[in-house]
This record gives sequence, C-alpha cells and structure tokens, in this order.
Amino acid sequence: MRRLIVHIFCLTISLSLFAEQRLIGGSWSGKLELGNGRHLRLVFHILEDGKGITMDSPDQGVKGIPLDVQYLSTDSLSCTKSAMMLSFSGRLENERLNGTFFQRGLTIPLTLGRVTEKVNRPQTPLPPYPYSEESVLITNDSVILSGTLTLPEEVNAYTPVVLMITGSGLQNRDEELFEHRPFAVIADYLARRGIASLRYDDRGFGESKGNVANATTADFADDAKMALDWLRNTGRFGKIGIIGHSEGGQIAYMLGAEKSADYIISVAGPSIPGFQTIAFQNKIALLKSGIDEKTADDFAVAIEKVFNYKLTHTHPILVNDTLIAELYPQFKDNALTARLAESLRKLLREKFENEWMMFFLAYDPKTDLMKVEIPTLIIYGEKDKQVPPALNFALAREYCPLAKILLYPELNHLMQHAVTGNVEEYSSIEETISPQVLSDITTFIHSMK
Repeated sequence: MRRLIVHIFCLTISLSLFAEQRLIGGSWSGKLELGNGRHLRLVFHILEDGKGITMDSPDQGVKGIPLDVQYLSTDSLSCTKSAMMLSFSGRLENERLNGTFFQRGLTIPLTLGRVTEKVNRPQTPLPPYPYSEESVLITNDSVILSGTLTLPEEVNAYTPVVLMITGSGLQNRDEELFEHRPFAVIADYLARRGIASLRYDDRGFGESKGNVANATTADFADDAKMALDWLRNTGRFGKIGIIGHSEGGQIAYMLGAEKSADYIISVAGPSIPGFQTIAFQNKIALLKSGIDEKTADDFAVAIEKVFNYKLTHTHPILVNDTLIAELYPQFKDNALTARLAESLRKLLREKFENEWMMFFLAYDPKTDLMKVEIPTLIIYGEKDKQVPPALNFALAREYCPLAKILLYPELNHLMQHAVTGNVEEYSSIEETISPQVLSDITTFIHSMK
C-alpha cells in the first residue's frame, strides 16, 4: 500500500538574488505539521555567498534538490514555484527563520532552525566493508533499472542471492525512509554471512528510468522479473530468491506463483485485497483522532462497501440518501456520522483515474498465494498499523499452508521495535530493522542450499 507519509512537495524553488553582506547561509530544517500527528521534515542548505541552495526531504529519502532564490538577504528568504502554486517566505528572528509555507490552497506555518542534530541510525553500514559492491544497469526497451549488486568475499556457483523489492511509493534502492536504509542494512548483514543481493532504484526514481505515470503493481512485478532474469543469466549464483517488503511482498507472491524465483520472503506483504487495507487504515486514523471504536468500525465497513460498489459499477453512480443508507446505515445517527457520510458521498462521485490505485484496490493476493509452491517465508510485525496481522496472518496461513509464517511481538511495519506501531513513530526509532528478523531471514536463505 501507499505509505501513509505525505509525499515530498517537489520543490524546485525559484529565487533571484539581492545580495548583501553576510547573507543567510548554512543548513536550516523544520517540520511541516500536517495534522493528526503527521509531519514532513524539510532541510534547506544555503551557500554563504547565496549562489546556490539545495533542499532535502529526509522523511522521503530525497536529498540535494537544486533550488533557485527569489529573494535572499541578511534576514529574509522568499521562495516560490508558480507552476506548483507553491511558496515559502521567512524572516530571521532570534536565530530562527519564521515563515509560512503555501501550496495549492494549503497554508502552514513553518519555522526553520539551524541544523545542529544528526539522526542516529546505528545499523547503517559504514566502510570499510568485508565484501564488494558492483553498480549494474538492467535494461529492456522501456525501463532501465540502476542497482547495486552486493557480493560476499567468496562467490561461487552455490552462493545464494536475493533480489530486494521495495514497498509502494517510488523509493531508492535502499528503501530509504526517515534516514533509515533497511535494504542497505539487509544487504550488509547478508553479505557478511555469505549471501549476495541485488537492490535497485524503482523505475522513474533515483538513477532508474521508465514510465511511472500509468504503472501498476503488475508493472513493478515485471521490473522485478527482469532483474531476476538478469541475475540468472549471469550464471554466477546458486539459488535465486526474493525479499519483498509491503507491496514488494505482494510482488513476491506474484512471482512465486509463476516460479520465477527459487524461494520468496515476504515482509509485511498484504494477503487481503487493497480496499480492505484502506478501510483498516481509515479506522486507525479515526481512532487516533479520538473517535470511538464503534463509529470507527462502522465507517471502516462502509468504506469497504463503497470500494466494492465502485469496483463493480463502471457507469456513473447516482449518489443519494438511499444509496448512502444501503452502504452506511448509521449515516443519520448523529452529526459525526453525517459528516463521515459526506466523505463517502465524495468518494462515490470520484473517478478512479490513477491506474496504480485501481489495481491496488481490486487485487486480491489470495489468487497468487494459493499457487505458491516454492519455499516461502512470510513475516509480520504484531504492531503493524499499515498491514495489520489481525487481518493478514491467518489468511496467509490458509492460502499458503506450506509457507513458514512468523509473527514478531513489538515490531511495526518496518520491522522495528515499537511502542505504538503508528507511522508517526518511525522517525524517532533508532533501530532500522530487528536483528532477530535479519537472523531469521539469513537462516531461511541458508536452508535453501
């Protein structure tokens, strides 16, 4: 599923200089508060001479976006991007840049402070490495995948290798999020234990090329199959497997059903249709906002009904109280349910024009899971609030009885030890991935020999 993180406001801020002595310089960071506990960090790097500025969005794993300056002085900064209806203006007061961020009708106060802290990510690999890495390009007529092949000290025809497939939302080869680099951590751990790996930037992201405007999970599965074929054609490895996270876990099911790999590992891969996942995530959002559990449960059921209705009715939908009552009988109970019903009305009227979302909502992993006959490891975190084990664990066991399925107490969707498991907690956790998960993945791969 799409990450419940607001995607980077793709700033290419345009600026013209009015240079003065001691222009604002250095690195500045701040948080856009987006409501319901969500925020997005932005970091601006301003050269002291005002001749250059770049921006990072650490929560999205995006760094070094080049910016231009509209106005920069000793105490003020003004930025704008008219094509995106975006602007930021700030003034220096007591070593803080106090200002306002605006985009497409959304206005958010934004205060930037000088960067003084570095996020601690103790598991991130640091050189020197006791293994080697090779940059690779995997191509067909329309897609170029840029990746990193990580090789243990000794490689022979029996060396196992795994292909890593990221979750939903365009991500780099490390699946970087909140300055965590889980795929880099996994590659490092495996290489030190005699296992090779390949990870790549998603098509249309980082150094990879390809159309993403109309791409669905099936298209990303084709990309992964192309990478598997590349690994097999090198003739350098033994058993070839997959580690897929979240949507990547579903892709592992797809390719496992086709026997495209020798084994698969699904980490937090949904085993329920997408529309049920969206319904659950809406319930979690309502509960976090203080709404009682019965109202949240009723609305989640209504969301499922609405998506089912839209998926089975291709013609324009006549939205009236009769239909709302059929889908959400509680809509007249009180003022709150009446407001929730308005969101259902809007959803019913909207056209599904995003092909990724259409595929995600309709795709039922059951079909592929029931065809998987190769060795399979499926992993869930008990505190996962994005792919909840309460809805997925039992079905995965039912659909794929030959799989080894593990449920880890205290772990979230990223396989971090967590308190709440909520998305907002990810960035504050120093651990990138549980050592026990890393150990169990390694043991499973070595059992393939």
